[in-house]
Amino acid sequence: MLTRGHLIGQIVDDLAGIAAQAKQRARLHLFDIHTHVEGFAKEVLNRVLTLGLSNLNAQRSNNPGLDLGDATKGWAFQVTADKSGAKVKETLENIDEEQRARYPNIRILIIGEKQGTYTFTGEPYERFGFKPEMVWDFNDVCSHIMSLSIDALRDLAGYVSSETRRVRIELEIPDDEGRFPTSIDNFIEALPKPQLSDASKMEAHFAAKKEPIDRGEAEKAIVELSAKLAALPRLTREVFKLLIERRDEELTSFSEDFRISDPKLRRIYHGDDLDGDLALLSESDLLDFNEPHDSGGAYFWRVRFPGRGNGVHLLFIQYVKDLGLNLRKSLVTLDFSDF
Repeated sequence: MLTRGHLIGQIVDDLAGIAAQAKQRARLHLFDIHTHVEGFAKEVLNRVLTLGLSNLNAQRSNNPGLDLGDATKGWAFQVTADKSGAKVKETLENIDEEQRARYPNIRILIIGEKQGTYTFTGEPYERFGFKPEMVWDFNDVCSHIMSLSIDALRDLAGYVSSETRRVRIELEIPDDEGRFPTSIDNFIEALPKPQLSDASKMEAHFAAKKEPIDRGEAEKAIVELSAKLAALPRLTREVFKLLIERRDEELTSFSEDFRISDPKLRRIYHGDDLDGDLALLSESDLLDFNEPHDSGGAYFWRVRFPGRGNGVHLLFIQYVKDLGLNLRKSLVTLDFSDF
């Protein structure tokens, strides 16, 4: 069971990480706050102070002065990354009399780190009775969590932990080209860059064996195969390689397709989502599913290798065997330079 100390430490550490990132943004004068960060601050404050803050900007576009408010309990917050006294003054000057009457407890919450000291004299500070201790950062928020019940601490710790990563992403700083450290690009498999061949090496190999081939047909098949495989995820290309390597008995006819029985495939492959890979290969016209030819036979997958009508699939595999090539290089990394 998690103790109070553990939960408090977790909350403090998560908020400190967010504050450090916001502080780095502030050093670069990046004071804009994403709406998700405002929403995060609202949920944390509601849990810590037992409030019902709502987003005032949602009620009134670009609500002057205040971002979050609970009219029932009279609390309101401006949420900002700008820790300067000028920002505090600007905020108070933008609060109208109606808001001042509705929210007697106004605080400025700095997402980052507030200044060491503030000096507030004259207006608008006197009108609001606004003092330096009314400027908060996450350290001030954390000072209020010590008295929370264990259940409230669990709830707060769970929320902060679940949202910390997203909040920190929103606070990331782009590089000179506008790229952020965390990007969808980091989660997308890069498109492969096929290395094609004119099949001249294949032609020379079979010519030496006195088995001439149609180089044009072989080249065309390589280009078509490469294009179809390049559009597929790498793991799907791996499955295609498996189908070729573990195909059923050798063909007895020049025009016959490679095939592999469905039961055999499912017993030798233990990866995730085989059906998804087979569907992608079928959609790319590299594979199709067939009923058994004989009563009591097994359903099977037929490999629709480009150029198979001219026997290119047989030449391809024979060439691989003769030279001892690894099919991974051509069918997965799409490097056909050996051909």
